[in-house]
Parts: sequence; structure tokens; C-alpha cells
Amino acid sequence: MSRFIVAHSVVFSEEQLKELTKTPLPEGITWMRTFCGFEDSKSFCEWQAPSREAVEQVLREANISYDAIYPVRLFDVPTASLEP
Repeated sequence: MSRFIVAHSVVFSEEQLKELTKTPLPEGITWMRTFCGFEDSKSFCEWQAPSREAVEQVLREANISYDAIYPVRLFDVPTASLEP
């Protein structure tokens, strides 16, 4: 499964995030976590999905704006390895 980081120029409140967790997602798409930069009004969400288009569709259907979607790979520091 591919990994993506979605950048948002908005900070979601804890209540908004809790509400969003109740939204059903299509099979094969997982919202992993969100990093909130309250001072800079930025949020970064990690997703696992088959494609960038799949993440875009979920965000569009939920009416959530975003600045960019980046395909990423995880480098695990303890094992000093990059995921395939």
C-alpha cells in the first residue's frame, strides 16, 4: 500500500478531528495520523491508499480542502531502512 502526506493550510481542532474519524472510508484507504502545526496554521495527514487519486476522492467527498498530496516512503531510524 502506498503512503501519502496531505498538507492543509488549516489546523483542525481536536473536536473536528474526532468527528472526521467517524467518516467511513472506502476499503483499502486508511487515515493513519494527523500532525497539527497550530502556530503556523498547518496540518499534515498521513494516509495509506492505493493511489493519490483515491486520497483526493476521499477529501473531495468530505469537502476537505488541501494544498498538496505527496507520495512518501518511510525511513525507519531504528532499523536504518527505507520501506519499499
